[in-house]
Amino acid sequence: MARVPGQVDARATVIAALAFILAVALMPAGAYAAMAAAWLLVATAGALRGIAPLTLARRGGIVFPFVLAALPLIFIRSDEVIWEGLVGPFSLHVSGVGLRIALSALLKAWISVQASIVLVATADAPTIVVALRRMRLPDAIATSAGLTIRYLELLRDEAQRMLRARAARSVSPVGVGGERVGGSIAWRARTTGNLVGSLFLRAYARAARVEEAALSRGATGSLSTGSLPTADRYLGVKVVAAVTLLLALSAFGQVVPRL
Repeated sequence: MARVPGQVDARATVIAALAFILAVALMPAGAYAAMAAAWLLVATAGALRGIAPLTLARRGGIVFPFVLAALPLIFIRSDEVIWEGLVGPFSLHVSGVGLRIALSALLKAWISVQASIVLVATADAPTIVVALRRMRLPDAIATSAGLTIRYLELLRDEAQRMLRARAARSVSPVGVGGERVGGSIAWRARTTGNLVGSLFLRAYARAARVEEAALSRGATGSLSTGSLPTADRYLGVKVVAAVTLLLALSAFGQVVPRL
């Protein structure tokens, strides 16, 4: 029998995911062994949900552009200088501490995004919203989380449609025989930029249409999820087991040697 969205008690799953992300965030900079253990844990959870580790790792790469803000730390920090020299007219130095902080921030964000991907693969948006409400979180937070998930799904669907349309118009960079076709790198960059801009314009317009339709039907700003699911009898056991495992992971991150 198929499960009805929102009719499964996913509080244990949500609590475990949030506790995992918190444990990863609290790991000290340079605790790469603990971060590797955390990634193995989330990769195992993803594999149990049918997501290959390499696929999960590749999807988590979406966070890389957002972590670029930490890169200046490599050159701003002045402690543990591991390289210093001239780059043209500029004098630069690379800080070991800054490099460690930037790399740790990148790995933490990458692992946390993968944990979120596994959570969404385990429970759909209505189920997560119901779980957040049953955890007594403010309705605004629960609704915002559900709408964020749905908006990301909207962006994904729009991107897939645009890529199919581009391929149908023979703009694909790979020809029928596998050879590279198309214009220069600048042309490809311009085409990709136009696609990204069109993607967000279309997504914004579609979101506006959905909002107008919802308001015309009497929407109050709260996602409707139907009746509450039956409480999980083993919720306490699952939460205790998950929190214990993550506390052990956090403690391991504090005592493991840092590079």
